Amino acid sequence: MKEEAFIRNNIKKWKRFRDTGSLKAEELATSYQEVLSDLAFAQTQFPNSRVVYFLNTVAKDLHQKVYAPRVNTFRKFIRMLTDEVPAIVAQARYELLLALVIFVAFIIAGVIFSLRDESYISEVLGPGYVEMTLENIAAGKPTDVYSGGDMFDSFQRIMLNNLWVTFKMYGMGVLPFVGPLKFLHSNGIMLGCFQSIFFLHGVGFQSMTAIWIHGAFEISSLVIAAGAAFRLSRGWVFPGSYPRLVAFRKTGMESIKILASVLPLFVVAAFFEGFITRQVQYPLVVKLLLIFGSFSFIVFYYVLIPYKVYKKQKMSVTR
Repeated sequence: MKEEAFIRNNIKKWKRFRDTGSLKAEELATSYQEVLSDLAFAQTQFPNSRVVYFLNTVAKDLHQKVYAPRVNTFRKFIRMLTDEVPAIVAQARYELLLALVIFVAFIIAGVIFSLRDESYISEVLGPGYVEMTLENIAAGKPTDVYSGGDMFDSFQRIMLNNLWVTFKMYGMGVLPFVGPLKFLHSNGIMLGCFQSIFFLHGVGFQSMTAIWIHGAFEISSLVIAAGAAFRLSRGWVFPGSYPRLVAFRKTGMESIKILASVLPLFVVAAFFEGFITRQVQYPLVVKLLLIFGSFSFIVFYYVLIPYKVYKKQKMSVTR
Protein backbone atom coordinates (compact mmCIF):
# COMPACT_ATOMS: atom_id res chain seq x y z
CA MET A 1 0.00 0.00 0.00
CA LYS A 2 1.25 3.43 -0.93
CA GLU A 3 1.59 6.14 1.72
CA GLU A 4 -1.10 8.34 0.16
CA ALA A 5 -3.62 5.50 0.18
CA PHE A 6 -2.66 4.56 3.76
CA ILE A 7 -3.29 8.10 4.95
CA ARG A 8 -6.49 8.50 2.92
CA ASN A 9 -7.96 5.29 4.32
CA ASN A 10 -7.19 6.10 7.96
CA ILE A 11 -7.06 9.87 8.40
CA LYS A 12 -10.67 10.19 9.62
CA LYS A 13 -10.10 7.46 12.19
CA TRP A 14 -6.92 9.10 13.46
CA LYS A 15 -8.60 12.47 13.79
CA ARG A 16 -11.39 10.86 15.79
CA PHE A 17 -8.77 9.23 18.03
CA ARG A 18 -7.24 12.64 18.72
CA ASP A 19 -10.60 13.86 20.05
CA THR A 20 -10.19 11.77 23.21
CA GLY A 21 -12.80 13.78 25.08
CA SER A 22 -15.56 12.06 23.10
CA LEU A 23 -14.20 8.53 23.69
CA LYS A 24 -15.24 6.22 26.48
CA ALA A 25 -12.75 4.20 28.51
CA GLU A 26 -13.23 1.03 26.41
CA GLU A 27 -12.92 3.01 23.17
CA LEU A 28 -9.71 4.63 24.40
CA ALA A 29 -8.07 1.25 24.95
CA THR A 30 -9.21 -0.07 21.56
CA SER A 31 -8.12 3.13 19.81
CA TYR A 32 -4.71 2.92 21.45
CA GLN A 33 -4.18 -0.60 20.14
CA GLU A 34 -5.26 0.40 16.61
CA VAL A 35 -2.93 3.40 16.56
CA LEU A 36 -0.03 1.23 17.74
CA SER A 37 -0.71 -1.18 14.87
CA ASP A 38 -0.87 1.65 12.35
CA LEU A 39 2.29 3.17 13.80
CA ALA A 40 4.17 -0.12 13.53
CA PHE A 41 3.03 -0.46 9.88
CA ALA A 42 4.05 3.12 9.06
CA GLN A 43 7.47 2.70 10.71
CA THR A 44 8.07 -0.39 8.58
CA GLN A 45 6.73 0.88 5.25
CA PHE A 46 7.37 4.64 5.48
CA PRO A 47 10.15 5.08 8.10
CA ASN A 48 11.03 8.67 7.16
CA SER A 49 7.49 9.92 6.61
CA ARG A 50 5.73 12.64 8.59
CA VAL A 51 2.87 10.22 9.18
CA VAL A 52 5.16 8.31 11.58
CA TYR A 53 5.63 11.46 13.69
CA PHE A 54 1.89 12.16 13.57
CA LEU A 55 0.92 8.66 14.68
CA ASN A 56 3.59 8.69 17.37
CA THR A 57 2.06 11.89 18.79
CA VAL A 58 -1.45 10.39 18.72
CA ALA A 59 -0.16 7.23 20.41
CA LYS A 60 1.51 9.24 23.21
CA ASP A 61 -1.69 11.19 23.86
CA LEU A 62 -3.75 8.01 24.02
CA HIS A 63 -1.18 6.32 26.25
CA GLN A 64 -1.45 9.13 28.78
CA LYS A 65 -5.23 8.92 28.71
CA VAL A 66 -5.32 5.14 29.08
CA TYR A 67 -2.65 4.74 31.73
CA ALA A 68 -2.92 8.02 33.63
CA PRO A 69 -4.04 7.44 37.24
CA ARG A 70 -7.71 8.15 37.79
CA VAL A 71 -8.11 11.20 39.99
CA ASN A 72 -10.74 10.92 42.69
CA THR A 73 -11.75 14.53 43.32
CA PHE A 74 -13.32 13.81 46.68
CA ARG A 75 -10.31 11.77 47.82
CA LYS A 76 -7.99 14.51 46.61
CA PHE A 77 -9.98 17.10 48.59
CA ILE A 78 -9.86 14.94 51.73
CA ARG A 79 -6.11 14.46 51.30
CA MET A 80 -5.70 18.23 51.00
CA LEU A 81 -7.59 18.74 54.27
CA THR A 82 -5.81 15.95 56.18
CA ASP A 83 -2.27 16.32 54.84
CA GLU A 84 -1.62 19.51 52.91
CA VAL A 85 -3.50 22.04 55.03
CA PRO A 86 -1.94 21.01 58.40
CA ALA A 87 1.51 21.15 56.79
CA ILE A 88 0.79 24.62 55.36
CA VAL A 89 -0.65 25.81 58.67
CA ALA A 90 2.58 24.65 60.34
CA GLN A 91 4.56 26.80 57.89
CA ALA A 92 2.18 29.77 58.34
CA ARG A 93 2.09 29.51 62.16
CA TYR A 94 3.68 32.93 62.66
CA GLU A 95 1.14 34.66 60.42
CA LEU A 96 -1.74 32.90 62.17
CA LEU A 97 -0.32 33.73 65.59
CA LEU A 98 0.13 37.35 64.53
CA ALA A 99 -3.53 37.51 63.45
CA LEU A 100 -4.66 36.03 66.78
CA VAL A 101 -2.53 38.39 68.89
CA ILE A 102 -3.67 41.46 66.96
CA PHE A 103 -7.33 40.43 67.13
CA VAL A 104 -7.21 39.74 70.88
CA ALA A 105 -5.46 43.09 71.41
CA PHE A 106 -8.27 44.91 69.60
CA ILE A 107 -10.90 43.00 71.60
CA ILE A 108 -9.21 44.07 74.84
CA ALA A 109 -9.04 47.64 73.55
CA GLY A 110 -12.77 47.55 72.78
CA VAL A 111 -13.51 46.28 76.30
CA ILE A 112 -11.34 48.94 77.95
CA PHE A 113 -12.87 51.79 75.94
CA SER A 114 -16.37 50.47 76.72
CA LEU A 115 -15.70 50.25 80.45
CA ARG A 116 -14.27 53.75 80.52
CA ASP A 117 -17.15 55.28 78.60
CA GLU A 118 -20.30 53.29 77.82
CA SER A 119 -21.26 55.79 75.14
CA TYR A 120 -18.33 54.46 73.12
CA ILE A 121 -20.36 51.27 72.53
CA SER A 122 -23.04 53.29 70.75
CA GLU A 123 -20.40 54.92 68.57
CA VAL A 124 -19.16 51.49 67.45
CA LEU A 125 -22.35 49.43 67.29
CA GLY A 126 -24.79 52.20 66.54
CA PRO A 127 -27.32 53.77 68.96
CA GLY A 128 -30.27 51.87 67.46
CA TYR A 129 -28.66 48.48 67.97
CA VAL A 130 -27.56 49.35 71.51
CA GLU A 131 -31.04 50.59 72.41
CA MET A 132 -32.61 47.38 71.07
CA THR A 133 -30.12 45.25 73.03
CA LEU A 134 -30.82 47.17 76.26
CA GLU A 135 -34.56 46.65 75.74
CA ASN A 136 -33.97 42.91 75.27
CA ILE A 137 -31.87 42.80 78.46
CA ALA A 138 -34.58 44.62 80.40
CA ALA A 139 -37.13 42.11 79.10
CA GLY A 140 -35.00 39.21 80.31
CA LYS A 141 -34.06 38.12 76.77
CA PRO A 142 -30.57 39.54 76.23
CA THR A 143 -29.87 37.57 73.03
CA ASP A 144 -33.34 37.92 71.53
CA VAL A 145 -31.76 39.58 68.49
CA TYR A 146 -30.98 36.07 67.22
CA SER A 147 -34.60 34.92 67.50
CA GLY A 148 -36.19 37.01 64.80
CA GLY A 149 -37.00 35.95 61.26
CA ASP A 150 -37.18 32.62 59.48
CA MET A 151 -34.42 30.22 60.54
CA PHE A 152 -33.42 29.14 57.03
CA ASP A 153 -33.45 32.71 55.73
CA SER A 154 -31.28 33.77 58.66
CA PHE A 155 -28.86 30.91 57.99
CA GLN A 156 -28.61 31.78 54.31
CA ARG A 157 -28.17 35.52 54.89
CA ILE A 158 -25.56 35.05 57.63
CA MET A 159 -23.63 32.50 55.58
CA LEU A 160 -23.44 34.74 52.52
CA ASN A 161 -22.45 37.74 54.63
CA ASN A 162 -19.70 35.79 56.44
CA LEU A 163 -18.30 34.43 53.19
CA TRP A 164 -18.39 37.88 51.57
CA VAL A 165 -16.54 39.48 54.50
CA THR A 166 -13.99 36.65 54.49
CA PHE A 167 -13.24 36.87 50.79
CA LYS A 168 -13.06 40.65 51.01
CA MET A 169 -10.61 40.47 53.91
CA TYR A 170 -8.49 37.87 52.17
CA GLY A 171 -8.43 39.91 48.98
CA MET A 172 -7.18 42.89 50.99
CA GLY A 173 -4.08 40.79 51.66
CA VAL A 174 -2.66 42.17 48.42
CA LEU A 175 -2.25 45.42 50.38
CA PRO A 176 0.59 44.05 52.52
CA PHE A 177 -0.63 43.58 56.10
CA VAL A 178 -2.62 46.83 56.09
CA GLY A 179 -5.70 45.29 54.45
CA PRO A 180 -6.34 42.38 56.87
CA LEU A 181 -5.23 44.58 59.78
CA LYS A 182 -8.15 46.92 59.03
CA PHE A 183 -10.64 44.05 59.27
CA LEU A 184 -9.09 42.71 62.48
CA HIS A 185 -9.32 46.19 63.98
CA SER A 186 -12.98 46.78 63.12
CA ASN A 187 -14.15 43.27 64.08
CA GLY A 188 -12.02 43.11 67.24
CA ILE A 189 -13.23 46.47 68.57
CA MET A 190 -16.81 45.55 67.68
CA LEU A 191 -16.61 42.21 69.49
CA GLY A 192 -15.11 43.85 72.57
CA CYS A 193 -17.89 46.41 72.69
CA PHE A 194 -20.58 43.84 71.97
CA GLN A 195 -19.57 41.60 74.86
CA SER A 196 -19.03 44.57 77.19
CA ILE A 197 -22.61 45.78 76.93
CA PHE A 198 -23.85 42.47 78.34
CA PHE A 199 -21.33 42.37 81.19
CA LEU A 200 -22.05 45.99 82.10
CA HIS A 201 -25.71 45.03 82.57
CA GLY A 202 -25.13 41.79 84.48
CA VAL A 203 -25.90 39.20 81.78
CA GLY A 204 -22.39 38.54 80.52
CA PHE A 205 -22.26 34.79 81.14
CA GLN A 206 -25.80 34.28 79.86
CA SER A 207 -24.96 36.09 76.65
CA MET A 208 -21.73 34.14 76.14
CA THR A 209 -23.49 30.77 76.38
CA ALA A 210 -25.62 31.87 73.42
CA ILE A 211 -23.30 34.02 71.32
CA TRP A 212 -20.35 31.64 71.35
CA ILE A 213 -22.41 28.69 70.09
CA HIS A 214 -21.84 30.15 66.64
CA GLY A 215 -19.05 32.54 67.62
CA ALA A 216 -16.56 29.75 68.35
CA PHE A 217 -16.37 28.76 64.68
CA GLU A 218 -17.16 32.18 63.26
CA ILE A 219 -14.53 34.18 65.19
CA SER A 220 -11.90 31.45 64.97
CA SER A 221 -12.42 31.21 61.22
CA LEU A 222 -12.16 34.99 60.89
CA VAL A 223 -8.78 34.96 62.64
CA ILE A 224 -7.53 32.04 60.52
CA ALA A 225 -8.68 33.79 57.34
CA ALA A 226 -6.77 36.91 58.46
CA GLY A 227 -3.71 34.71 59.00
CA ALA A 228 -4.15 33.41 55.44
CA ALA A 229 -4.26 37.02 54.20
CA PHE A 230 -1.05 37.75 56.12
CA ARG A 231 0.51 34.68 54.50
CA LEU A 232 -0.48 36.05 51.10
CA SER A 233 1.18 39.37 51.97
CA ARG A 234 4.37 37.75 53.20
CA GLY A 235 5.34 36.33 49.81
CA TRP A 236 5.16 39.80 48.32
CA VAL A 237 6.91 41.69 51.12
CA PHE A 238 9.42 39.07 52.31
CA PRO A 239 10.25 36.85 49.30
CA GLY A 240 13.38 35.45 50.94
CA SER A 241 15.63 33.63 48.47
CA TYR A 242 12.83 33.38 45.88
CA PRO A 243 12.12 35.93 43.15
CA ARG A 244 9.32 38.14 44.42
CA LEU A 245 6.73 36.92 41.92
CA VAL A 246 7.59 33.26 42.60
CA ALA A 247 7.35 33.80 46.37
CA PHE A 248 4.03 35.61 45.97
CA ARG A 249 2.65 32.77 43.85
CA LYS A 250 3.86 30.20 46.39
CA THR A 251 2.37 31.89 49.46
CA GLY A 252 -0.73 32.68 47.42
CA MET A 253 -1.41 28.98 46.80
CA GLU A 254 -0.72 28.18 50.45
CA SER A 255 -3.00 30.93 51.72
CA ILE A 256 -5.82 29.86 49.40
CA LYS A 257 -5.73 26.34 50.84
CA ILE A 258 -5.85 27.71 54.39
CA LEU A 259 -8.78 29.91 53.38
CA ALA A 260 -10.55 26.96 51.73
CA SER A 261 -10.28 24.96 54.95
CA VAL A 262 -12.27 27.53 56.97
CA LEU A 263 -15.07 28.10 54.47
CA PRO A 264 -17.00 25.02 55.67
CA LEU A 265 -16.60 26.31 59.24
CA PHE A 266 -18.27 29.58 58.27
CA VAL A 267 -21.17 27.58 56.86
CA VAL A 268 -21.44 25.58 60.11
CA ALA A 269 -21.25 28.81 62.13
CA ALA A 270 -24.07 30.30 60.05
CA PHE A 271 -26.11 27.15 60.60
CA PHE A 272 -25.57 27.37 64.36
CA GLU A 273 -26.51 31.05 64.39
CA GLY A 274 -29.58 30.56 62.26
CA PHE A 275 -30.95 27.42 63.90
CA ILE A 276 -29.38 26.81 67.33
CA THR A 277 -28.30 30.08 68.99
CA ARG A 278 -31.94 31.16 69.21
CA GLN A 279 -32.86 28.01 71.16
CA VAL A 280 -32.54 29.61 74.61
CA GLN A 281 -34.41 26.69 76.16
CA TYR A 282 -31.54 24.30 75.51
CA PRO A 283 -29.87 23.03 78.72
CA LEU A 284 -26.68 24.81 79.72
CA VAL A 285 -24.67 21.61 79.37
CA VAL A 286 -25.72 21.28 75.71
CA LYS A 287 -24.67 24.86 74.98
CA LEU A 288 -21.31 24.39 76.72
CA LEU A 289 -20.70 21.14 74.83
CA LEU A 290 -21.31 22.92 71.52
CA ILE A 291 -19.03 25.81 72.45
CA PHE A 292 -16.15 23.78 73.86
CA GLY A 293 -16.57 21.13 71.17
CA SER A 294 -16.17 23.79 68.49
CA PHE A 295 -13.10 25.32 70.13
CA SER A 296 -11.64 21.84 70.67
CA PHE A 297 -11.93 21.12 66.96
CA ILE A 298 -10.19 24.40 66.09
CA VAL A 299 -7.33 23.66 68.51
CA PHE A 300 -7.05 20.06 67.32
CA TYR A 301 -7.02 20.82 63.60
CA TYR A 302 -5.19 24.16 63.50
CA VAL A 303 -2.80 23.74 66.44
CA LEU A 304 -2.19 20.14 67.50
CA ILE A 305 -2.05 18.45 64.08
CA PRO A 306 0.15 21.19 62.50
CA TYR A 307 2.42 21.06 65.56
CA LYS A 308 2.75 17.30 65.10
CA VAL A 309 3.55 17.82 61.41
CA TYR A 310 6.11 20.51 62.28
CA LYS A 311 7.86 18.26 64.82
CA LYS A 312 7.94 15.41 62.33
CA GLN A 313 9.43 17.65 59.64
CA LYS A 314 12.00 19.02 62.09
CA MET A 315 13.06 15.53 63.12
CA SER A 316 13.44 14.40 59.51
CA VAL A 317 15.71 17.39 58.79
CA THR A 318 17.98 16.75 61.78
CA ARG A 319 18.51 13.08 60.89
